[in-house]
Amino acid sequence: MSGREDPLKAEKDFSATLDENIPLIEKLTDYKQAIDKYLVLEKQTRQSSDLASSKRVLVKIVETLVDNNDWDYLDDLLTILSKKHGQLKSSIQTLIKSTIDKLPNLDENVKKELDLKIKLIETIRTITDKKIFVEVERAIVLKNLSEIYLEKFNNLDKATEILCDLQVETYSLMPFQTKIEYILEQIRLTLAKKDFSQAKILSRKILLKSLKNFEKAEYLKSVYLKYLLDISTHERDYISIVKNSLLLIELSNIKENEVEYKSLLVSIIYYIILSSYDNYQSDLINKIKINSVFIKNVDSPIFKLLEIFTTNELIHWSNIEQIYKQEYFDKSDIFKDEINYKNLQKRIVEHNLRIINKYYQFIKLDRLSYLLQLSESQAETNVSELVNSGMINAKINRPQGIVKFDKVNPVPKTSIGNEKGEAPSANESINELLNDWIYDVDKLLEEVDSIGHLINKEEMMYGIKQKA
Repeated sequence: MSGREDPLKAEKDFSATLDENIPLIEKLTDYKQAIDKYLVLEKQTRQSSDLASSKRVLVKIVETLVDNNDWDYLDDLLTILSKKHGQLKSSIQTLIKSTIDKLPNLDENVKKELDLKIKLIETIRTITDKKIFVEVERAIVLKNLSEIYLEKFNNLDKATEILCDLQVETYSLMPFQTKIEYILEQIRLTLAKKDFSQAKILSRKILLKSLKNFEKAEYLKSVYLKYLLDISTHERDYISIVKNSLLLIELSNIKENEVEYKSLLVSIIYYIILSSYDNYQSDLINKIKINSVFIKNVDSPIFKLLEIFTTNELIHWSNIEQIYKQEYFDKSDIFKDEINYKNLQKRIVEHNLRIINKYYQFIKLDRLSYLLQLSESQAETNVSELVNSGMINAKINRPQGIVKFDKVNPVPKTSIGNEKGEAPSANESINELLNDWIYDVDKLLEEVDSIGHLINKEEMMYGIKQKA
């Protein structure tokens, strides 16, 4: 029995009867006799479709059993009353909500009481299965059960499985802020499990632009952005780290924590120079370079990295190591990761190749390897990689040991202009347009993927509703 819809009007009003009988029942010394009398009233109010009176009686039943510490009887009645013929949906909701409100009375540090609590939650879980009108109550008890498995049994897998069982984003009755908090907790547990793929799927259920105009909006936005940073850090998606970090430093609760704020600013600089060069990266690094926040709050040598990576000059890896390694890189968690450190070297090689491409039409392979501070085979490999990625146009003549660069510059320019501050040429404008288009198409495909995921969820929920 899934419960009847609430009536517009009761067939008979039992409010006067309850006003007369409840005080008399409360005086009974045997609580089981009291429950029997309440059950008689429950039947009468249910059969007469008196919703208000039905709710009053059900609340009294829960209160009487809890006051007398008879949780087992309450557990039995939860199932029995929720399945009664003609039971109203709002009455079932009230019965479950009243029980949930009393659950904190059970001490989780006492094994017997903890077992009782788990038993009651499992009963509520069964009663509420596939019932939309009690979906919020179901979410509340499952969150509680998840916390119990995590904190009392140290069972992260079970806690995550329980919490991620629900798609709360489809719950029409759940307040928006509660939905966000629930999804964030799902993401937190999946990240704790190191299940970054699932965490990424869950993160798509939240839209950044929706995190505003409610009480805890800014705090929840900061939590969400930090989770996105964890996911992007695992994937080494440097540009996403920069993008989300730039949003994070705008939040007042982050600005109030000076240590965290300055650490974020430094990490933004490190990650933007680690990002692969394209139109979007070039635009961001130039915007960061002229942002006074970074100029004021970041050590000048670190800030100077922005200048080094945006000028038309070769970068010597040996000089970078000498200046930065011991003083800065060795103290940063970012560059303690060996892969990130190797990627930094790779970005310097890529930068140097772009500069060489800009000024050379032909260059000897041995001269190129000298300028790049690499072996000839390494230089050749790097040229090939950049040609394949479309960053430069070049051909290698192996018999003659010559690299020929195409003078049509494929390097995407930013909205700020080229490196010299000049207006872009026709070719540069075309390349910028194409790079913008490529980036927009990537973003579009990402959104389509996200929408497809949400549509699948909706179809699943619709199927469940039809069966219910």
